[in-house]
Amino acid sequence: MFKRIRKTNHKCRQAFTLVELIVVLIILAVIAAMLVPALTGYIKRAKKGKALTGADTARVACQAIMTELYGLGPGAMTNDASGGTGGGSGGDVRWDTGNENNTAENIAWGDKVLKLMDCDRDNAPYMLIFGVGNEGYFKDKDLNACYTVYYVAYVPTNDSPAVFYVNGEWIYTYPKDNNEIMKAQGDYKNIIVKDGKYIPLRLYVVSQRATKKFNQDNFWTTNDPASLRNHAEPHFKG
Repeated sequence: MFKRIRKTNHKCRQAFTLVELIVVLIILAVIAAMLVPALTGYIKRAKKGKALTGADTARVACQAIMTELYGLGPGAMTNDASGGTGGGSGGDVRWDTGNENNTAENIAWGDKVLKLMDCDRDNAPYMLIFGVGNEGYFKDKDLNACYTVYYVAYVPTNDSPAVFYVNGEWIYTYPKDNNEIMKAQGDYKNIIVKDGKYIPLRLYVVSQRATKKFNQDNFWTTNDPASLRNHAEPHFKG
């Protein structure tokens, strides 16, 4: 009999009271509240890191193809692929497939970039734009500038942050929001500012999938979800 009583009392001592359960739940809630911001920050940093890796791969591919293009000789400076006769509505050269004015030659050069990145039009980055020295400004001054990549804008997916390469540095904010980094002046809409010197750019659009998703073609500075600025810090909410 005594053994049964001791066994019963032992079972009673193992049970939790309602107060104890409430205390445990409160502690768990506090821990969760502390962990969520940390985890959110970790996820954002992971997205940035992944985007940066892809962006640098894109930069190397763009540089290789521009070197190939200008390796064809002076004639390459006036053909469609280099934008010698114009470009997109914003003055950019369209190597993507999202604009009716894009020529087969333009698109073929864009495909070369994507191939070096081990992708194609079906799985191309959401946005990939790069810039070299503007041929109209540099052709009589510094031919090397016409195929040196000074600028890259890269967004891997529609819910990814934008990464920007600006004259040797990687940033996550939209360059044209800061006139000390990038500005417009005179005939040139995109000028990198470096140590007090100006580098006017000619921009090449390799991939621009926002048009299909949002049915518009202005992907630069608008507040539309498709725009580069909207994918940059501090505007990006992903």
